[in-house]
Amino acid sequence: MSTDLQYYFSKDARVMRENAIRAMSKFALKQGIIAFSGGMPNPETFPITEISQFAQEILRDEGANALQYGLTVGHTKLIEALCPFMERRQVKGVRPENIIITNGSAQGIDLMGRIFLDPGDVVLFELPSYVGAIVSYTNYRANLVGVKHDEGGIVLEDLEEKILQVRQAGQRIKLMYSIPNFQNPSGVTLRWERRPRLLEILQRENILLVEDDPYGEIYFTGVDPASLVPIKSFDTEQNVIYLGTFSKLLAAGLRGAWTIAHPEIIHKMEFAKQVGDICGSSLDQRIIYRCLRDNLIDRHVPVIRSFYESRCQAMLAALEKYFPREVKWNRPHGGLFVLVTFPEGFDTLALLTTAMDEYNVSFVIGQPFFVDGSGTNTMRLAFSKETESNIEEGIRRLGEAIRKHLPAIDPSPQEVIAR
Repeated sequence: MSTDLQYYFSKDARVMRENAIRAMSKFALKQGIIAFSGGMPNPETFPITEISQFAQEILRDEGANALQYGLTVGHTKLIEALCPFMERRQVKGVRPENIIITNGSAQGIDLMGRIFLDPGDVVLFELPSYVGAIVSYTNYRANLVGVKHDEGGIVLEDLEEKILQVRQAGQRIKLMYSIPNFQNPSGVTLRWERRPRLLEILQRENILLVEDDPYGEIYFTGVDPASLVPIKSFDTEQNVIYLGTFSKLLAAGLRGAWTIAHPEIIHKMEFAKQVGDICGSSLDQRIIYRCLRDNLIDRHVPVIRSFYESRCQAMLAALEKYFPREVKWNRPHGGLFVLVTFPEGFDTLALLTTAMDEYNVSFVIGQPFFVDGSGTNTMRLAFSKETESNIEEGIRRLGEAIRKHLPAIDPSPQEVIAR
């Protein structure tokens, strides 16, 4: 086509960015590659036998109704079942009118942008934060402002300073996006004592919190689940929009997720969702409901925790064995990720080329996770996909690739930072 298509694209389309994680996911399927790139759940954790049984029962008992269009907000029984499910996580007082079912939490994130953001509105992000949310709100032409992160999560003093700076610049802050539990990509968990204080600051400043919680149930041995209580549990004024998902607890392909928010927000999300997809899968939502009703999730989650903990420990042991001492990383107590930090000036993009072309190993470079443009010396490793033996071999290969880019470093075992 000879016509310049840029003439036809909207202003929104012209600023759209690719999701770096999705761009790397195709390499996870490349023959022979050891993939630390995609943060997808491991299919070995999917309860295939039970899901198959539920699907057969649903089709037998409900027939065509299970294959018909459903309500935009979601399957009624699933919505009702989520109320006691969230109460067990200390989020009390949730009613059906507070819930909408979405096609993955990514759709919930995107719907937030659609109903809240005008071009130039400010969204606050942790440094680093989830690429999917960064790309989504960039595509809505929002102004993304980073807030410092340490081993205990969001640095509240820096949050207050950034709010002051933005307000003094005459800009409007609409949202803050946060992953409080085993954050993607850092693996950091927001300390319990910071959670109510964070909410107090945002309520005082009239900023809505989008709390994304895909990993809160995937905690390892020694973690007190009470320390992972959602920020939403402290929310008496409905300032928190909570996003949950079954992608990591059941199967990612079911695309089952939910949003909890003020009923007026849910209504706006419903209107926006009607335009986007009319409704989610009636069959998938019925399967998820059966999994809740028959307590499959409660029985299955301990298996998932043990599965990912063993792979995390395999990765940490391999990092200690094969990575140079100048390289640092966190020690996550849940979730799917390890964030690796190199000396200042190190370029993980150049390392990625070497790792993939010469060593058949993939990872995700860190820079796309940082809204302020920093993080070029970081990378995210996902330990969810590979076997323990592949994890050790992949980290060994990465260690060799790193030494090609830092030939002068001491090859002795490195120090490890705790996070």
